[in-house]
Amino acid sequence: MKTLIKILVAVAVVVLAYLTVMSIYTPVSFDKIQASRETAIQKKLKNIADYQAAFESMYGRYATADELVGFLANGRVYYVNAEGEYTDDMRDKGMTEAQAARAGLLKRDTVWVAAKDSLLKGIDPNTVLDIPGFAGKKILVEVGSIQQEIGQDTINVSVFQASVPFVDYLSDQDQVRLRMKINDAEARANGYAGLRIGSLKEVKNTGNWE
Repeated sequence: MKTLIKILVAVAVVVLAYLTVMSIYTPVSFDKIQASRETAIQKKLKNIADYQAAFESMYGRYATADELVGFLANGRVYYVNAEGEYTDDMRDKGMTEAQAARAGLLKRDTVWVAAKDSLLKGIDPNTVLDIPGFAGKKILVEVGSIQQEIGQDTINVSVFQASVPFVDYLSDQDQVRLRMKINDAEARANGYAGLRIGSLKEVKNTGNWE
């Protein structure tokens, strides 16, 4: 009987030690994997914000997911090459920038280039919405408009957001830890359980991790 008790105590000690180690290891491992994956996703979301800014500069609004991919694959963007400077002396003499250009003092040339050459630099446009490391899963892109007061006028302003929920890139990790992360995020004001850039409620082009 004493031998059995000793064995049971030894087993209990081993199990307790294992549970103690795992209680420390699991959160550390989870957080390390989360940080690594989020670094890649954050970079992709920032790129999407840049692509949206380029689209908006051309069309005055933000793009849906399909429009954005199409723009990057087949669209064009322009740049203005500037030579010369519109100086205070020109302004003081009553000369406008257009007049200075006609006089040969300034040069402004508009150059059109393919969006994929300017913005993607070798990236396949069909992959820009892929979640890094998770084949078949896509970044969600949403667009809308909000009303904004400018002086005495109220105008509609285009807005966008791109988002990736925790479950899309952490569902293969410890489920208890994942649920804790989701609950903590959703408990915060305007919280989102994942990574998101932009907003459908305000004019914003930054990420919720910044």
